[in-house]
Amino acid sequence: MLSRVADSLYWMSRYLERAEHTARLLAVKLETTAEQSREDAESAWVRVLAAVSEEHAPVTDSDVLAITQHIAFDQMNGTSLLSSVSFARDNARQVREQLTIEVWENLNRLYLKLRDLTAAEVSSPAMLFREILQDLHALEGVTYSTLSHGEGWYFLELGKHIERAQLICRLLDLHFGAARAGIAVEANYFDWLVLLKFCSAFEPYCKVYTATIQPEKIAEFLLFDAEFPHSVRFSVDRVCDALIHVAPGAPPGRRATVERLAGRLKASADFTQIEELMSGSIDRFLGDIAKQCEKIHDAVYAAYIAYGAETVL
Repeated sequence: MLSRVADSLYWMSRYLERAEHTARLLAVKLETTAEQSREDAESAWVRVLAAVSEEHAPVTDSDVLAITQHIAFDQMNGTSLLSSVSFARDNARQVREQLTIEVWENLNRLYLKLRDLTAAEVSSPAMLFREILQDLHALEGVTYSTLSHGEGWYFLELGKHIERAQLICRLLDLHFGAARAGIAVEANYFDWLVLLKFCSAFEPYCKVYTATIQPEKIAEFLLFDAEFPHSVRFSVDRVCDALIHVAPGAPPGRRATVERLAGRLKASADFTQIEELMSGSIDRFLGDIAKQCEKIHDAVYAAYIAYGAETVL
């Protein structure tokens, strides 16, 4: 596979995962605002803003429309929902011949739906973001069912799950390490409930632990459950599986660094115990997982995408 094709597929998938994450956070936050006090709602918006853009600006009740506009529809904000979908579409257009017409049409339709929207024009923002989530799930479905599951497919998987692991780590750190993240208000019971919904995890969590909300159990589920698609361990396993299938013809020397980093990441996810993390090291663990994902990203680029001719020679 050409390196430029692998690059575009990889980033298309990362941007789509980022768009889904942003749409879900906005939908859940807007749906739950009425159930919170003004102070709790403002602190929750601070977390949402920090989770999608790493901003820690203070929030007031009157800022909600402006924040929604900034996070969802601001074309000048490189991390907005619209920007993520636009970047995904740009990458898809560059490798149009690698995609099916169903994938392209679903992605293009979503972009056209978002392109000219503003928060002030939307009568029911929460419903809109739920519709966008459905559109993204439909796109994921046609991608799974209409593309050949060859090397290009595994670059899509690699991008999606590296992005997802980093986003979930960031979100967990904003709840379990609030003070260290620059947010003074500690999470309360309702915040833990919202965190589960942010990760589409409320019902799966209840099936494992019942409806009893315990921060330690939430951390264990979202970090280490091997069967839940939005857990860190699930994404780590998929990253390692994808790396086995990308660039199968590359010389062992170019694969060695990537394989070593993948093995270290999997060991961290497989053998770390929740008890030791809850004693005070969970923020370091989350930061380490995110950094390891970034190192794998750099190693994949160096080995398979951005290498020079002298590397091959």
